[in-house]
Amino acid sequence: MVKDLETAMSYYRDTLGFNVRGAQAGAFDGSLTASISIADMSSFNLLGISDSAEENTVPEFIQTFLSSDEGVRLYSLSSSSADSTFSALTTNGYAMDSVEAFRNTARKPEGWSWDDGEPTAKSLDFDVSNPPAHLPRFIESVGYDYAGTDSDWRTYYVYGRMFNGHANGVIGMSAIRVAVEDLDASHDEFEKMGFELIDKTETTARYELYRNHELHLVSAKTDQSLQDFVAKRGEGVFALRFEVEQLDSTYQYFENELPEEAFSKSADLITILPEHAFGVQLEFEQESDEQGLMARKLMPKPDLDSVAIVHAQELYTKYCTLCHGDNREGYAADNAPSLRSKSLLATSKNNNFMRYTIQFGRGNSAMAGYLKNQGGPMEYIEIELLLEWLYQMAEVEEPIDLSREPVLGDIDLGARVYKENCAVCHGENGEGISAPALANPMLLATATDHFLRYAIAEGRDGTPMIAFKDSLSDEKIDGLTAFLRSRASGWDIPKLDSVVVPKPEEYVLNEDNEAPVFELKDGKFVSAEQVNQAIKDNKRMVILDARSEVAWRQMHIPGAIPVPYYQEPEEFINDIPNDGTQIVIYCACPHAASERVLSTLKRNGFKNAAIIDEGILVWAQMGFPVRNGS
Repeated sequence: MVKDLETAMSYYRDTLGFNVRGAQAGAFDGSLTASISIADMSSFNLLGISDSAEENTVPEFIQTFLSSDEGVRLYSLSSSSADSTFSALTTNGYAMDSVEAFRNTARKPEGWSWDDGEPTAKSLDFDVSNPPAHLPRFIESVGYDYAGTDSDWRTYYVYGRMFNGHANGVIGMSAIRVAVEDLDASHDEFEKMGFELIDKTETTARYELYRNHELHLVSAKTDQSLQDFVAKRGEGVFALRFEVEQLDSTYQYFENELPEEAFSKSADLITILPEHAFGVQLEFEQESDEQGLMARKLMPKPDLDSVAIVHAQELYTKYCTLCHGDNREGYAADNAPSLRSKSLLATSKNNNFMRYTIQFGRGNSAMAGYLKNQGGPMEYIEIELLLEWLYQMAEVEEPIDLSREPVLGDIDLGARVYKENCAVCHGENGEGISAPALANPMLLATATDHFLRYAIAEGRDGTPMIAFKDSLSDEKIDGLTAFLRSRASGWDIPKLDSVVVPKPEEYVLNEDNEAPVFELKDGKFVSAEQVNQAIKDNKRMVILDARSEVAWRQMHIPGAIPVPYYQEPEEFINDIPNDGTQIVIYCACPHAASERVLSTLKRNGFKNAAIIDEGILVWAQMGFPVRNGS
């Protein structure tokens, strides 16, 4: 907590080297906060009182603290369930205030938004009106996927290092350090709360939090500065300890920015005194070699680290060599394509074609899905690293930008061209003979029309796929592209009528029938099998495609409406019934875009809506019905 937020923000940014976000309304009435996010998903906020705040609206404990002090007055720990934490602590005999739900932003959501207008967080305090400074608050982010984040922690962490850069080299917060009068009594208290002890000495008790985060209780009895701290402010947080990428570089940074008396350095710790950091002691230590190596191995930056190159090669050898060949030449098994082709890699670099292929695989083929949450062995970050390595090995520096507009052509002409020129390698039914199978819903769901057209016209360098631009007219290439797109519903399905974006009066499917009754996971996810059965049973539904209209044209569930067709949700909301009709939403990722639509619907009063858990790509690979549109 600081008396002058603007001054503190400038100092922490320009002098101390933290990446400080702009101030916004805080969770406490009358407060403003500026957040500093750390790569390991920890953060700390600079909090001040808004100039426009009326004195009687600001919590008394904040006013009291800032009347004489600056520094850390509160610290919070994440809880995946504030209600469960409340139950556990009250069972252990603690008197807790009730769990409070709140919004951590004063801004009202507008347009398409993941914010459904409901509380975004829950808090649990020992005393909300005057929180004990040495005890934690517990904060739950409502709807946050804690389990998924834990499972894919390396992905979040490495991207955090890439995009939450701090000039001082900070990449983690390793410890919250709390000064206490009686270490033994405080240790008993924290142990009773359920904190797991790492070790305890005469001066310090260390507790494990999450990953390498720790909570330190430090006795004030043998340290004069801590005795003075406790005498003036009482027990509470006196220091924050950070991990840095290179301790020597961090020291050099502070040497250039701070006066000599502001900080000190021992063999393994840099300490900035509290009077030079708005009332809190800042400590910096070297990250572990193991953690630094992990980050180097996984970081998919444009200029790959030598360690990352070796790791990417290991991933390729382990998962790809069998079919794609030792040198990425392709066709080692199952007609797997060359991964050396600049044509393939450059045209897929700025879209999801390669990414989704590796993540979700190709159903009914030897190409399995490799993404961890799809049952595969690789985290998201490992797939991104592998892709970056493939681009760099093929010397693809810039993507080939292709139009996302549809290719219009004569489908019947295209069918004849396919039979005469393509079937010998790709098979009469697109099954693949000596070239990749084209009768694959995953391929057609992820390849745009112009991606297909480019491959036909320009060929794939380093493969048997020749360029047809000199032997086939534009009309024939357009027709062939349109024919391939028409096979999205299945290679042997008769020619279907062209599907255009449904009109509002067509949004409700089977409007005279009953709505389905779904069993939902986590209150919002419905299985693809249940939705497919509801379609078979002609149940009353509205199906929303949360992807772009381009993706809808490539492949969609029959009857689905491309939601991005609407620029603003208000117009769209008025066109769908809010009468209990089941609304089903899907995307490809498989939840991100769908969550945005679901939250917007909830904000506008729609209650009977659910997301297809598996997404459209897995839906298609399960053999469930799909269509292409025009």
